[in-house]
Amino acid sequence: MGTTPAVVDPAGARITPEVPKSQPQSARPTGSPVTLPSAIALQPLGIYTPDALDSLCLREGHRPFVVEGFLSTGSVGLLAGDSGLGKSPLIYQLALCVAAELPWLGMKTRRGTVLYLDHENGSLGSKALRDSVMQHLQMQKCPENFLYTQDVGDIKALGRAVETHKPSLVVIDTLRSFDSSAEENNTKAGQLFKSLRELCRPSKTSFFLIHHIKKQDKKGFFEPRANLETDSPIQWLNLACGARALVNQSDVRIGVDRTSKGNASLVLCGHIRITGAFGPLYLQRVLNDDEQPVGYRKLSGVEFLDNKEQQETFDRLPTSFTFKEAKAKYGRQDQATADFLDKCVKVGILSKPRKGWYEKLSRKEGE
Repeated sequence: MGTTPAVVDPAGARITPEVPKSQPQSARPTGSPVTLPSAIALQPLGIYTPDALDSLCLREGHRPFVVEGFLSTGSVGLLAGDSGLGKSPLIYQLALCVAAELPWLGMKTRRGTVLYLDHENGSLGSKALRDSVMQHLQMQKCPENFLYTQDVGDIKALGRAVETHKPSLVVIDTLRSFDSSAEENNTKAGQLFKSLRELCRPSKTSFFLIHHIKKQDKKGFFEPRANLETDSPIQWLNLACGARALVNQSDVRIGVDRTSKGNASLVLCGHIRITGAFGPLYLQRVLNDDEQPVGYRKLSGVEFLDNKEQQETFDRLPTSFTFKEAKAKYGRQDQATADFLDKCVKVGILSKPRKGWYEKLSRKEGE
């Protein structure tokens, strides 16, 4: 490379010419201005501008619910549990509560037509389940908007039923009986969910699918058995039969399992898209005078205490209190009082913000 020639000014001094520096990337000339398509032009393609997406999310956040805090309008939910666990009575209770606008396990429901696809229990079994749950809910007559069928057996027939009756909730009991091919692989599971979502949009119908978990073989479970009460709900839901997409593509994924905790017979835990983890909810099976199961009720934390004395002691305690105050109310020695308070913390009715100090946790209405 040659050297830059020196320049001499009139006085004879040498001048070194300034070499232009390269411009930073941000200062370089840009091309033609980007032409942005309008939100109206993009909408038919299912593409959203930032403002259009914000508006969509705002509307989605204000969608009416089917079950408040659990199942929103136009969503797809899945409940997985072992055979013979009592899933059908639990979901019959959900369906009847929606049809009659009664709280389900303490959660508000929004009245709407319910279509129950019962491929498991037959017409006589369905009526028996329905009537027993009605007894538990103290319903004198089944709501006219609670519809039953065992003849809608494929997605085309389901589409015609949804178009005709426009239910707010469709229960499919069970997924395997309705479309066993959806368990084969993720592609077929995805096709089913795509079809259900296409039915959701015009009718605002929500779907709730009842599903099974894997059976045991002689060597145990096909996968290591997770614990629904202590492990991640998604980890436990890996026990669900078939393709992973059945869980991953659901808006609401709930696991139900047996429990020996307190007076509960079932525990519910799961994950709701956007809002996150759900539960645990502990449920007690309710029996009628003939000792026949008729429904479920949700247990509150205080009901997990061992005996009536502990429950009464908890009720007498103020909203905030010290260990010394608890000992005086309980009337026991230090270790017995500490064990009692520790149990209250574990069942979720007390918190311990600092050493020697306790606070009651508020319980929502209906819990």
